[in-house]
Amino acid sequence: MLPAKHMTAAEACVLDAQLPAGLTEDMRDVALCLFQAMAFTDARVGQDRPDPAWLQVLGAMARVAVIQLQHLANEKGGRAIYLAKGVAVHLSARDRKMCEEFRGDYEVLADKYDLTPMRVRQIVGAWQDEQFRRRQGRLPGLDGDGA
Repeated sequence: MLPAKHMTAAEACVLDAQLPAGLTEDMRDVALCLFQAMAFTDARVGQDRPDPAWLQVLGAMARVAVIQLQHLANEKGGRAIYLAKGVAVHLSARDRKMCEEFRGDYEVLADKYDLTPMRVRQIVGAWQDEQFRRRQGRLPGLDGDGA
C-alpha cells in the first residue's frame, strides 16, 4: 500500500492535458487513480510548481495512465465490475488467523489476541464483507456462464 501523499493541481493538469475528449467522469477518475499510483512512488510529488524534469516524468506517467485506461476500456468496457479493496491481502498473519478461528464470539478472540471486541469485530467484519462480495461475483448468471 502506498503512503498517503498529496498531488497538486499543477501536477494533475499534466494528465488532464493528455486525456482524450469525451471520457466519462468514471473513466477520468480511473485515469487519475492510475496516474496518482505512479506519481506517489516518487518523492517529488506534491509540488505546486513542478520543475521541468518532474514535468517530463509526470508526462511519461500520464501517457502510461492513458494507455492503461484504454486497455481497461478495451478489456472490461461495457461491464460493471467490482474492485475489492483487497482487505484480505493486507491482513496481517495474526488477523488472518483470527478470521479463520472466528466462530461468532468476538469476546473470545479479543481475549486471546489482547484486543477490544470492537477491534475484532472490525477486522472480522471487513474480512467477511470481502468474502461475501467475492462470492457474489460468482453467482450463476452474473458471469455470463449461462447457468
